[in-house]
Amino acid sequence: MKKRFLEQMNHLVGDPYGHRYLLAVSGGGDSCVMAQLFCESGLNFALAHCNFHLRGEDSNQDMQLVQELAKRWDVEIFVKEFDTLALQKDSGKSVEMVARELRYAWFAEIMANYDFLATAHQTDDALETTLLNLCRGTGIKGLASIPERNGNIIRPMLVFSAEEIRNYAQSHNIAFAIDCTNDDESIRRNKIRKSVIPLLATQNPNLIHTYSHNRKILQKQLAFYNYYIEKEKEKIVEKRDETVIVHIDDLQGHPHRDLIVYEILDGFDFPADIANELCARDPQTGTQYHSATHTLLVNRREYLIRPHDNESFQPITIRSMEELQHYFTVERLTNNGRIDFDRDNHTLYLAENDLMFPMTIDTWQAGDYFYPLGGKGKQKVSDFFTDHKIDRFTKQQVRLLKMDENIVWIIGHRSDQRYKIDPIKTQIYFKIQYNGLF
Repeated sequence: MKKRFLEQMNHLVGDPYGHRYLLAVSGGGDSCVMAQLFCESGLNFALAHCNFHLRGEDSNQDMQLVQELAKRWDVEIFVKEFDTLALQKDSGKSVEMVARELRYAWFAEIMANYDFLATAHQTDDALETTLLNLCRGTGIKGLASIPERNGNIIRPMLVFSAEEIRNYAQSHNIAFAIDCTNDDESIRRNKIRKSVIPLLATQNPNLIHTYSHNRKILQKQLAFYNYYIEKEKEKIVEKRDETVIVHIDDLQGHPHRDLIVYEILDGFDFPADIANELCARDPQTGTQYHSATHTLLVNRREYLIRPHDNESFQPITIRSMEELQHYFTVERLTNNGRIDFDRDNHTLYLAENDLMFPMTIDTWQAGDYFYPLGGKGKQKVSDFFTDHKIDRFTKQQVRLLKMDENIVWIIGHRSDQRYKIDPIKTQIYFKIQYNGLF
């Protein structure tokens, strides 16, 4: 088993002796055997244990067991205790989901000095996950189940079955904790483990071996599938700052349009029914859809996807030239008979006589108006946006530069006619360029 373990480590990370590992050890049989194999192999590792306080004194005994392992092997250990039920209350998430999020968030905090995080998932775990995913509804990614490596997270025990691990623990006298909640079949994973898989095994006594073989094929098929999905996305999707732009016209006539849209949206946690709706009909401009993390806006012939903006913009008051130069690049220039204006909406020209403090950088409000440079007079800011086909996401990011309550500049879009420089009368003027600091 040690030989197979080292072969798997070599497959996952190259030379296994050239890295530092953080081992997620719960105290159960799988993680204790994994830790024993790391120790016997002479690898450089530390232990990490989460106490979720979900099983009373048993949880504390698990923690003590892992601490004793670290002491016996003289390796560093990290322990974190959570009041999981209090954190789960009113979250709308299951206890299992909250515990998983807490665990991986904490692991990320302590990974700075380690190359890889190792978890002890084994083949039976992967089969349970595949069957759970089938029950929930899944594509090839769900069927392929748990990957052996995902970034810096490795799962070297996936080459072993639960039975192999139990036998190894018994033959090597490895102590481990037994979680009594594993027998609770009201938990779906336990139901699959205790009732569904044994029933399937009556049809195929070599079920675990067969599944292990199939999972490897599915992982390869998933990699092949993802490669070509990404190639298709490159033709259709554009990234512009934080906004992902999906060009609808490039999807027209695509033989696998539904699949491509599904894969694009799945990357932003949108449910499958939204992809189905977008492909089944042509939603009006301005229609919005929301996932837990992102908003999708239909904007003419594009889908615009942005992360939720949870921070409200606070107005910025600028009281001096020094403060102005913090937010903008400012040049003080002299009119020598010719002013060469940059035709750039990210640049404002302002006569020295017109510049006064305080200035304000603020958001726009319904009813705001200005006099667009080169326009025919007074116009609402909202109408200006409509005329120039500025989408809702961009409108949310627009900021105004104001003096004495007047809009001087819709930053990045248009300055105000009232502050236009007279090329004959103006002697000193400022060239003010937005540098993206707000």
